[in-house]
Amino acid sequence: MPPTMRPRRRLMLPAVLLTALASTTACAGGNENDDTDTSTDTRRTTKTTDKPIPVVNWALPNAPASLDYAKSYDNESTGAVMSLVTEPLERVSAAGEFTPNLATEVTQPNPTTLVYTLRSGVTFSSGAELTAQDVAWSIEYFSAETAQTSATGQQVGDVEVTGPLEVTVKLKSAVPTARAGIALTTLVEEAKYAKAHAKTLGNAGTAPVGTGPYKVASHTTEKITLVRNPEYTRTKPAADKVVFSFIGDDTARQLALRSGEIDGGPVTDRKNAAQWKAVPGATVYANPSLSQDFLAMDVTKAPFDDVHVRRAVAHSVDRDGILKAAFGAYAQPMTSLIPAAELAGVAGSQQAAETFVAGLPQYGLSESDAKAELAKSGHPQGFSATVEYVKDFRWQELAALSIQQNMKPLGVKITPKAVTVNEWYAKFFKHELTGITLPFGFGASYPDPAPLLGKLVGTANIGPQKINIANWSTPDVDKAQAVITTAGADATRWQAARTILTEVAEQVPYVPLFTEDQVYAVGEGIGFEGSGITSFDLSNGGWIFALKSTV
Repeated sequence: MPPTMRPRRRLMLPAVLLTALASTTACAGGNENDDTDTSTDTRRTTKTTDKPIPVVNWALPNAPASLDYAKSYDNESTGAVMSLVTEPLERVSAAGEFTPNLATEVTQPNPTTLVYTLRSGVTFSSGAELTAQDVAWSIEYFSAETAQTSATGQQVGDVEVTGPLEVTVKLKSAVPTARAGIALTTLVEEAKYAKAHAKTLGNAGTAPVGTGPYKVASHTTEKITLVRNPEYTRTKPAADKVVFSFIGDDTARQLALRSGEIDGGPVTDRKNAAQWKAVPGATVYANPSLSQDFLAMDVTKAPFDDVHVRRAVAHSVDRDGILKAAFGAYAQPMTSLIPAAELAGVAGSQQAAETFVAGLPQYGLSESDAKAELAKSGHPQGFSATVEYVKDFRWQELAALSIQQNMKPLGVKITPKAVTVNEWYAKFFKHELTGITLPFGFGASYPDPAPLLGKLVGTANIGPQKINIANWSTPDVDKAQAVITTAGADATRWQAARTILTEVAEQVPYVPLFTEDQVYAVGEGIGFEGSGITSFDLSNGGWIFALKSTV
């Protein structure tokens, strides 16, 4: 077991590098040097009205690879669009609270059975009535092994129609977060249409048919336009029309908001939140999330099959410097693979979880420690590796350049390679990411260790549509992973979580980096009810109901 690591000499990102990157995101009207923006108005409550909104122009950071969520499990793009068209059975919040939607009631008569009672009188935009058969097909479809959503829904076994408005799901095992997983990933589609267009479903012209407040009116390479679904009779959102455009660059989105071209969108370069606030009439909303970023190394391929190489890499990441440069006040450092908030339920308290996490081995930025680890490895003279990063995510470029700069004195040649977010996702879901990778925005479906910790490790989670990116496990971890993902006594599951987190910290298949705040900006005349929205609202359609007129 390695000792707790502390940096002996801090290696900051080169000033010239940080200056160059900062200049690419500068925008008139903001303070380019503000890296500690903590203005309280980002979490204020907005006064709204019930006045209709003729159209909302919302910018997405990337075009959806498909409008079928099973083929494009991307919360910020496909989820934001299709959760307004195809609805979940329930909406689950970041706090783990369930709100009925297409299902009016969910019961669990035993640990491996979920029974859904469906809302009556619901109609698809096609005019066809929602049936239990549509719901059963949708649950099976989104939990199928070939679906990108299967990592969350893989606990589903048999799905049966057990009444005119009742569907019963038999789980493969007593998974404590199965209900949340189904709520997050199953956006109910009209089965007849989906089966008739199986090969092209989600492409332009063949968007899934849903029961939501909107339907897809047009889908081009530049925009997706939603109009009201005339069959939708429940509480309606304020916007008559929603138009999604695709703007990958954060500064370009900011300029589009300033010019009135868009009405809102995500702030992906958190460091520039102050510049978004400087747009006349704009409001920026920020909320903590369970979304987290980390570094992964494929332990099945040299040189990362050597634990000393992995520790050398861990000692070469300037986590604090990257966090400050990329996020400012809108992220928090992580000291374990999942945050304490996801452990508190089984640990007995948030304090117990935080105390344990604080005691795990840490790998501070230190050239001397990195050099010492590399000397113990089978590659004492160095090695070459490529780090793929998503070009529109500033923190990823900073991380790749940080590793490159800090490992160069050790004889290690790191080559950063920019890719698009859709290219990254395609490799991820095919399980083709190798070497050093920078997974981003991973979040739990429920505040529990099962959804994420239970999926990032273990032999059972290696392969296409699964998320053990590091291809890492041990016999003890395999045993603990099975315990974590099965309902049982909190004390037993807490011990399993500690086993996994301790071995991850010692063996370093993953390097925890940060948890990100969810940050969104809207322009003059509109605002979100309350203190803003979360990634859960974005994927379950709740965000459009929270968007109101402020005039």
